[in-house]
Amino acid sequence: MGYSIFDETMVDMNWLEIEEAIKQKAIVLLPVGVIEEHGPHMGLAVDTYVSYLISKLVRHELEKRSIKTLIAPPQYWGINNLTACFPGSFSVRPETMKAVLFDTLASLKSWGINDVFCINWHAEYQHVMTILDAVQEAHTALGIKVYSVMADNEIKKFKLTGKENYIVVYHALPMPGSNSLYLDLHAGSLETGVMLSYFPEQVNKELTESLEPTRITSNDFKTAMQGKSEVRKIIPSGYFGNPAHFDQETSRIYIEDKATSLAELIESVINGQYKPQDTE
Repeated sequence: MGYSIFDETMVDMNWLEIEEAIKQKAIVLLPVGVIEEHGPHMGLAVDTYVSYLISKLVRHELEKRSIKTLIAPPQYWGINNLTACFPGSFSVRPETMKAVLFDTLASLKSWGINDVFCINWHAEYQHVMTILDAVQEAHTALGIKVYSVMADNEIKKFKLTGKENYIVVYHALPMPGSNSLYLDLHAGSLETGVMLSYFPEQVNKELTESLEPTRITSNDFKTAMQGKSEVRKIIPSGYFGNPAHFDQETSRIYIEDKATSLAELIESVINGQYKPQDTE
């Protein structure tokens, strides 16, 4: 996938190349993640790597459709309340995160970029709400067409209607293992499989194969949200799911199908064919 999260992004371009892309009415994908512990078997940047990966795959799909696309520098200063008790889970204040996102969008707008799509891979409530706050304010104050790309199953969770002018909604694909009684959401089989498929040097595969499943239910998760001591009791190793049950092929297909869905969504927005979904 390249040497770093800057590969194929604006960071590895010179200003003339960026200016030329803007003249060609390039759109921008803005990957958003966090730096957060992901168990004993992976490094801290999983969410940043995955949001970057999805953006890169989406860019490839859009370029096939003749839509000039730039990827902004991945944003990794986000909010970690749940895992803040683990060393390595950096967290910033909501106002800090919002300011960085808003100022990033202001820079893009000042260069003549008009269409930006935020692609986030970190589902913590306050983190997502801060993205929405920044996008909504930039949409209004800057006059930039910036959107938070969201799945239809997230709309009610974040008290949205799906018709807001600063979000675009796609139909969520079922996550591998989502029918299980036990949650597999953080450093579990899917994220481990994705990282092994695209960034294998970031995973200790031998250790992964020795890890036991956590068997955490939705009720356990609600208990963990009550505070630091509860989190360390429920996920002492910093993951919930079954990392050893990873399936690289299933994970790869899931993430590539997701990227294709997002590319189709973005194409419909650019072409003026997007219609807000009725999610109520």
